[in-house]
Amino acid sequence: MFNLPKLIILILAAAALWYGYRAIKRELIRARAQLRDAEEENGGAGKVQPLEKDDDGVYRVKDD
Repeated sequence: MFNLPKLIILILAAAALWYGYRAIKRELIRARAQLRDAEEENGGAGKVQPLEKDDDGVYRVKDD
């Protein structure tokens, strides 16, 4: 079925995929924490604001 070189290459590829998955997961957690800290620092400046359509047909931020 498998000879030894193919088996070694398969094991190395699986190890590389596992390591890459862990690295990406770790980076996503770090980026999510950094984004959360930045949003707290800005006071939620990145939140979506409601829009309303003006008489000229252009959507602008709704004044509260």
